[in-house]
Amino acid sequence: MMDSLALSCKDSTSWQGILLTVSLLTCWLIPTTTQITIESVPPIAVEGENVLLFVHNLPENVQTLSWYTGVKPLKNCEIASHVTATNSTVVGPAHSGREIVLKNGSLLIKSTTKKDSGYYTLQILDTTSRPELIRAEFFVHSPLLGYKKHLAPSQLTIKLVPSRVEENDNILLQVYHLPQKLQGFAWHKGVLPLDHFKIASHSFLTHSTMLGSAYQDRVIICNDGTLVLLNVTQNDTGLYTFRTISVDLKSEWDILDLQVNKPGNWASPNLRPTSKPWTFSKSRRRAADMCDSSITSVTIQNK
Repeated sequence: MMDSLALSCKDSTSWQGILLTVSLLTCWLIPTTTQITIESVPPIAVEGENVLLFVHNLPENVQTLSWYTGVKPLKNCEIASHVTATNSTVVGPAHSGREIVLKNGSLLIKSTTKKDSGYYTLQILDTTSRPELIRAEFFVHSPLLGYKKHLAPSQLTIKLVPSRVEENDNILLQVYHLPQKLQGFAWHKGVLPLDHFKIASHSFLTHSTMLGSAYQDRVIICNDGTLVLLNVTQNDTGLYTFRTISVDLKSEWDILDLQVNKPGNWASPNLRPTSKPWTFSKSRRRAADMCDSSITSVTIQNK
């Protein structure tokens, strides 16, 4: 049923013969002074990889944002709707279980297939109650010659421990299903792999780890890629991206959205726990013990 619904919400254009690339086109149906743009991350992908439709310059006065398949914001084509005031998301009929709407309005689509190709529409409703629409198009295609004919969907996953974070907590960004035969991995704040956003990177080939200068006293890297972040503050709120690169140059990645709350700041009294959520010791050494095995034999280089 989901397949038939997805087809009804997209153009019937055949994708055969199109170059094996992923591209992103944007057009603004209603002019906006905020110059909202959408970027595809990564710019090139094949079946089984994750694709992020990253929204730049989202206005601060946004009340609700909704993603749809197709060129019109039709209810039966709605993927999900996100309300910023309550930080809540409601999935729609076109949600396949692989889409995640992030707090900055971006749409993460996991384990893409060729059926995901087509148009996507982002509708933004701000405090002026004037809807703005941005239409995007991307394509997912089979692997190029020389790659495996059937790529298994990425199983790489990041989970936050504890699930609710308060200021001054020590936390884990726990990595699951780390791929085998890796050259290395890297953590970045945000979604772009730029040096000034780098938290840490590790090379299995040279057995060396490099920490970003802003994090040199606050992070511990585990052998499985897990990141221990110490004494978090509200400035640590945001997106975190973990990327791996294998010896055959295959890249996998996942994104985690971290929200750091003020102590005792619960959205609803009904959600308040009877005891404080479990957290790590404030001691760096005790926090390192939370790793199955932390990287202690490598050289740490601070930029």
